[in-house]
Amino acid sequence: MNECFIIAIDIGGTNLRVALADGSGKLIARNAERTQAEKGPQNGVERLKTLIRKTASCVDFEKVRGIAVASAGPIDPARGVILTPPSLPTWRNVPLKALLEEEFRLPVWLEHDADMAALGENRLGSGRGCNHLIYITVSTGIGGGVITGGELLRGSRISASELGHMVVDPQGPMCNCGGRGHLEAMASGPAIALMASKRISRGESSRLSSFVGSSLSEIRAEMVVQAARDGDALACEVMRNAGTSLGFAIVSLIHIFDPQVVIIGGGVSNAGELLLGPIREVIAEQAMPDFKNGARVVCSSLGDDSGILVAVTFALDKLQAMPRRE
Repeated sequence: MNECFIIAIDIGGTNLRVALADGSGKLIARNAERTQAEKGPQNGVERLKTLIRKTASCVDFEKVRGIAVASAGPIDPARGVILTPPSLPTWRNVPLKALLEEEFRLPVWLEHDADMAALGENRLGSGRGCNHLIYITVSTGIGGGVITGGELLRGSRISASELGHMVVDPQGPMCNCGGRGHLEAMASGPAIALMASKRISRGESSRLSSFVGSSLSEIRAEMVVQAARDGDALACEVMRNAGTSLGFAIVSLIHIFDPQVVIIGGGVSNAGELLLGPIREVIAEQAMPDFKNGARVVCSSLGDDSGILVAVTFALDKLQAMPRRE
């Protein structure tokens, strides 16, 4: 492929991330800033346009051939519309593909971020060589992607595999999407922080209080993870509860898809065995005998770059199938 460049974008509940890659798929520049979803989609899209220009400023923009976007879902990839992502509560029916194509006069592809991450792990990471895998990202929200028979599972109209909205406890807490007891409401980063802060507000003791004083709303999942590593009993129990909720969801997924590997990604996966240990325990206790030893449960080996890397590859594949622009 002649010298060209691709813009890859990852839109999550916490960060907007933009990377520039060359025609071989190598990342050569990147930038990021807070999503600030509370300010609405118009603000977010305008800041995203600025971030794109900033990231591509090191090359001749005329040589940029396309923009690939991995976004929190649900999305409509055929129309390029971000629908109703709970982690972006003000972004509703945002026609991002059309907005970016109008601005930059380039082809734009919009895909589900966890789908892209699942493909990334399948091609480059912990699921390399596996034709059947499940990827779950545990971050601001919980999303997922499923590879079955070597192919990405897709829905009939919108992005499928909204694994964070499996019901794991009908009497559980309300989810941002309006449902009750969804996995995202019980094991995401904000859910972990909320569980800890509620228990402390009821008078339970934890070293987390020394991190934030009386401002319990300042507690973050990474603080809970650190406190758990330091042996804090409350933090350990909160992490165990989150891992157990994930475990119940994963047992159902194992029974449905019979994967070779279940990969946990996202920022909360940095908790490692604090999260994976309870997951494996639930699988050992709850999975049917023929399934319980079939799937490895591991952390992502690509980290936060999985969606970006495959967005680049996805765009390059699309460009190869298009007539060259003179």
